[in-house]
Amino acid sequence: MSQQAIIGTLNRLMANQCYSLVNYLSDATPWTHPGNEELTEATRCIVADHEHFSQRLADAIEDRGGSPNAGSYPMTFSSLNDLALDYLLAKLIQNQQHAIETNERCVADLEEDSQAQSLASEVLGSERAHLDILKEFLPQNEPLPDDDELRSLVAYSSNT
Repeated sequence: MSQQAIIGTLNRLMANQCYSLVNYLSDATPWTHPGNEELTEATRCIVADHEHFSQRLADAIEDRGGSPNAGSYPMTFSSLNDLALDYLLAKLIQNQQHAIETNERCVADLEEDSQAQSLASEVLGSERAHLDILKEFLPQNEPLPDDDELRSLVAYSSNT
């Protein structure tokens, strides 16, 4: 893998950290109500982790002679403005699952750069922990939604 390809992969990882849905919601400030305090705090912790890893990824990119280029938020996120944080939980979980899938590919792509791969593996481990945290906020009496159920919940939230 060329140095430019490694930098591109690190930039993809950084984009996942900088422009995730949880980061967007930290800027857009979703509606919350009493009882959302723990979920709100959990999302703040996830954002703090994203900021930490974004900086480490930017440093790794610069160390390889590249320029950090994280991109921007997807336009579809703007349709989620003003929705309740707990209502968006399924969407947050789906976004987190997508980030994990992307990060797994990035870890595999970085096999020729052990330092970059080690950092990518740390990011992946952090994202898996974030997914576990978010899943803790699913209603206790309901089974964990499968991928099809998450897609339908997300489609519903995107159409309302």
